[in-house]
Amino acid sequence: MNSTNQIQKAEIHVHLEATITPDLCRKFAHRNKVDLPKDIFGNKYAYEWWDFYDFIKKYDLVTSVIHTPEDYRELTYAYLKECASYNVIYVEAMVSSTHAKLKGMTYDSFIEGVYDASKQAEKDFGIVSRYIMNGIRHLGADSVHNTAVEVIKNPHPCLVGFGLAGDELHFPPNLFVKTFDMLKAENIPITVHAGEWDGPENIRNAINLLHPTRLGHGVRSIEDPELVKEIIDKDIILETCPTSNIATKIYEDYKSHPVKSLFDQGVKVTVNSDDPPFFNATIQGEYKVMDDLGLNEKELTSLTHNAIKYSFCDEENKNKLLAKLN
Repeated sequence: MNSTNQIQKAEIHVHLEATITPDLCRKFAHRNKVDLPKDIFGNKYAYEWWDFYDFIKKYDLVTSVIHTPEDYRELTYAYLKECASYNVIYVEAMVSSTHAKLKGMTYDSFIEGVYDASKQAEKDFGIVSRYIMNGIRHLGADSVHNTAVEVIKNPHPCLVGFGLAGDELHFPPNLFVKTFDMLKAENIPITVHAGEWDGPENIRNAINLLHPTRLGHGVRSIEDPELVKEIIDKDIILETCPTSNIATKIYEDYKSHPVKSLFDQGVKVTVNSDDPPFFNATIQGEYKVMDDLGLNEKELTSLTHNAIKYSFCDEENKNKLLAKLN
């Protein structure tokens, strides 16, 4: 089999706050005088958690150490540096102004921290990065709406789209219709977490109600052949995260994960690390998974092509990146 190291990669589904390594977590905790419980650091994964709801709890605990624009700058730079070492040429990461504001940062100051790091990493390693603002569904429809209004009112060169993340099971798509109609009217590109925990019905609702061109995960569409056909017909991209889905026990192992089957059926898929240290995942590792599932070099490169072509990056940079890939 080919070496996945040589393949140029791209990632379009990763939560920036959740890229924090244990070392950075301890460093920020010390710097910001946060007392972390000892039992959050684990062996199997960098952080210890038991099920999805415990994961969300630990996620909030771990990311609670990020307090300042400087923290965001350091976090962003560290992740982009690591990605560059895996031959990643483009990263589109999700960020949360909800988190930043909870810690007393302003909307502008936290984005500037991210942006500074992104420009520095591009200069140092040639890696291009852009960012998607996430609304957090389990904070309710108003919270998501307010986040979207803020994005519309404060355009920023590194912010290229809007996403919906969080507890998919208890906060279905219909709660967010008004917000996503507004985003569509403003021509803001949309991606929605759907089909990770919930099945085909709510994937279909997400597609029909929220206007996404991409779905975060989307893998449970495999349970409905008609839905798979619809995703292909509408040219919707799946941001799949195989290791994440196995860590959270949605699937037992890579063999039973539907990513290869969806790929073989002609769905445009990308692979992504999601919340890397929480799942012991890396973008390099996700390409290796696809390699092990039988994709050849050309097919592995097609994953990168999908990620860049359907990214929310501006056309000029997109074309430069695609030219680099070709």
